[in-house]
Amino acid sequence: MIVAIFTVHINNGLFMSNNGYEFGLSLLAITVALLVQGGGKFSVDNQIQHALNTSK
Repeated sequence: MIVAIFTVHINNGLFMSNNGYEFGLSLLAITVALLVQGGGKFSVDNQIQHALNTSK
């Protein structure tokens, strides 16, 4: 997303109405938040881990 923001959208400004980088920036923020915090209690990987631990 950083490459897309800087190569395509940076000259159009922030807002999406002008084809700006607002949407790309929000996707980048969501990705960083998931990377830092993880999927959480209801994530698929947590459900799989829970199922594997209870079957032993």
